[in-house]
Amino acid sequence: MLEINGRTVLSRLIESLRPHVKGVRVVVGYREDLVIGLCASLHRDVVIVRNPEFRTTNTVQSMAMGARGLSGKVLFLDGDLIVEPGSLSHFIAKAADVPSLVAVAPSRSENPVNVVVDGPESRMLVTRFTRDAGHPYEWANVVAGPADMMDGAEGYVFQRLEEHLPLDAALLDLREVDTPADLELAKAFALQVDEQGALRARA
Repeated sequence: MLEINGRTVLSRLIESLRPHVKGVRVVVGYREDLVIGLCASLHRDVVIVRNPEFRTTNTVQSMAMGARGLSGKVLFLDGDLIVEPGSLSHFIAKAADVPSLVAVAPSRSENPVNVVVDGPESRMLVTRFTRDAGHPYEWANVVAGPADMMDGAEGYVFQRLEEHLPLDAALLDLREVDTPADLELAKAFALQVDEQGALRARA
């Protein structure tokens, strides 16, 4: 379990989500004992969903499992993200006004899936996903949509979203931890987020 500045990435994410959602589900597979232990110790309100087929399935199928039995709108996201709380609040508020909302961020990851967008930042639409470089925004691995949005999908999450393009989009201030280079960016970002949180607490 990766820790940054004394807290695991997963704990940071769960704590960021708590003020905004009715419940949090964490899908576990590889090294599930570590995640289950963390949640049993620090996040007892989290629902654990086991994916025993994690070796032969991928993220989109885990997301479908996590949302099974739910209705209404669900926030689907990877577990290796550090999100600025204020930005998350704005994203969730905007998601309430549209059928589905895709999160995008400035393209900075080492291996991004970039997006082609139309419109100003206030009314962005994602029109295409691409592995090509040279685009200002990347897919941020967060989407709000119907609970059955990932049902039956087999490829990547963005490939399921391609079936519904164009989609409303909004900027989300976050960092993903996929590679050592991503980790260095995430550490600096987490420190900045923690400092801002401490200032708000003292205000």
